[in-house]
Amino acid sequence: MTDNGVILANTIVDALWGQVRRYGERPALRRWRDGEWEAISWADYGAAVAEVAAGLAELGVGPGERVAILADNRPEWHFADLGTMALGAVTVPLYMTSAPEQVAYVLAHAEARVCFVDSEEQLAKVLAVRDEVPKLDRVVLIAADAGSPPAVDMDPFVGKLAGLRVAGHARLQRDPHFVDDRALALQPDEAATLVYTSGTTGPPKGTIITHRNITWTITAMTRTVPIFSSDRFLSYLPLSHIAERIVSDFGQIVSGGETWFARSLSTVPEDLQACRPTIFFAVPRVWEKLHEAVTTELHHATGLQRRLVDDYLAIGREVIAHRQGEAHVDLLERARYDTLDAVVGGRIRRRLGLDKARLVVSAAAPISPELVRWFHGIGLPIVEVYGQTEDCGPATINPPEAIRIGTVGRPIEGLRIRIAEDGEILVKGGSVCAGYHADPEASRQLVDDDGWMRTGDVGVLDDDGYLRITDRKKDLIITEAGQNVAPQQLETELRMEPLITQPVVVGDGRPYLTALITLDAQQLAAWATARGKMVDPEALALDPEVQAEVAAAIERVNARHARVEGIKKFRILPGEFTTVSGELTPTLKVKRRFVNDKYADVIENMYGQGS
Repeated sequence: MTDNGVILANTIVDALWGQVRRYGERPALRRWRDGEWEAISWADYGAAVAEVAAGLAELGVGPGERVAILADNRPEWHFADLGTMALGAVTVPLYMTSAPEQVAYVLAHAEARVCFVDSEEQLAKVLAVRDEVPKLDRVVLIAADAGSPPAVDMDPFVGKLAGLRVAGHARLQRDPHFVDDRALALQPDEAATLVYTSGTTGPPKGTIITHRNITWTITAMTRTVPIFSSDRFLSYLPLSHIAERIVSDFGQIVSGGETWFARSLSTVPEDLQACRPTIFFAVPRVWEKLHEAVTTELHHATGLQRRLVDDYLAIGREVIAHRQGEAHVDLLERARYDTLDAVVGGRIRRRLGLDKARLVVSAAAPISPELVRWFHGIGLPIVEVYGQTEDCGPATINPPEAIRIGTVGRPIEGLRIRIAEDGEILVKGGSVCAGYHADPEASRQLVDDDGWMRTGDVGVLDDDGYLRITDRKKDLIITEAGQNVAPQQLETELRMEPLITQPVVVGDGRPYLTALITLDAQQLAAWATARGKMVDPEALALDPEVQAEVAAAIERVNARHARVEGIKKFRILPGEFTTVSGELTPTLKVKRRFVNDKYADVIENMYGQGS
């Protein structure tokens, strides 16, 4: 234990039991229930985990066996997760947006014995593929208020969390040392969880994350960014993704702080204002949406208020350039910025619900440096973190006191990074996973004999050890003329242009680059209304004025790049990419291969004769 209440232990289960003993009735988790934020104490958290662990044992689940979770972010997710690990079993999270066939694949591949689900909708997915997962013995409906139709009540294959906990409580009455004995038997190098990759380039693989991987990673992170028992986290991104789990699940346990569960993704702006997190993690698309919300509101300011806002944003850009060593701003201007920041900046941060945030993080995909600069300018210095599932989330982090915009920071303490001859980033350290479940060949390809893990990303290290990602190795475009082009840089810049939301650059083996463009629905509606046009996305995609706006944006981006990197043609698609339609992963990354296949005819049209 550290002097700030943070517990560093051999396993995350040990850390949980330590915090339960330390904090007892102090709030650990909060959820929205019956019109208010209900607190769940550390004592109740611990009791729920112990009962789930013992209940799973009563179902016949043993150490090392797999238990799946198909549920949204909620306290019961944590009860199932930590209860599984406290038993010595292995948690297998699934994405809520998974189709039944994807659920079947993961459950069968992991040979899951039990699957927790949180709704009739998710239960239906499992029941639909029941014959394809013969190892699955039981489905447990975890929602506290979920009802069940008579057919489910009569089905011994389906139970409820309440019943599982009752069975677990009875087991603990008979054997009060059950969870303590399991904790003592748990070894750091045993698997804690199988985290399946989101499948941007093929079928998902089950990454084996050990207890040592988890505690090593959090220990390394806290040496750069201390965490405290006073910290608050808002849980809203999928817990099936390792990044959210490291922050609001495992990180919260180690810190002794509180995790609040957002009511839904759509209520995050309101939930932020209620929670006022001290540590806030978001993917780039969320930061883009927050930026859009603020700029839309500021646009309506008038008179003196508008002048103050404009001055604040303008001086903020100069001050951030000064801090980055790119310009000089005198003391008078810096003092003026500080004054405006207290008034204008403070109001913006309160409006976002981030006025108490001491650390704001972006990860999981590239983010525009200009967007990062903007948030720095309003007093929210985004810390970029880089990593992947296979190294337990973070591999590098920008030190909060020495952020270098445009980079993803330095390696976390104890992790080594080197750049291979072909530019691929290699990492080595205690966070590197134990390979892929039931896939020895992929495991051999992932980590070499010397322990260096291939990330699949391409990047460069500067003289001070800061890493800059240039692209995904598999995403690099090699044109017909043999020129290498990194599409992610172009796409990141395009996303900062008005109206554009999800561009995909195409050109591998082609004579020139083209782009598929989707438009932001809210911005497009506002644009159309201001011009007296009907808000019809399909019609607007073909509107000459919209086409001209997008063409101008592409030309602005092209002007910043070499001629070979210029986008020659584009097509606007009629709607945004979504997880439901398959173009996005659950963490909102574009599935490039899927998009190229789905819109193959549109792409061919851009390269066709006379197009």
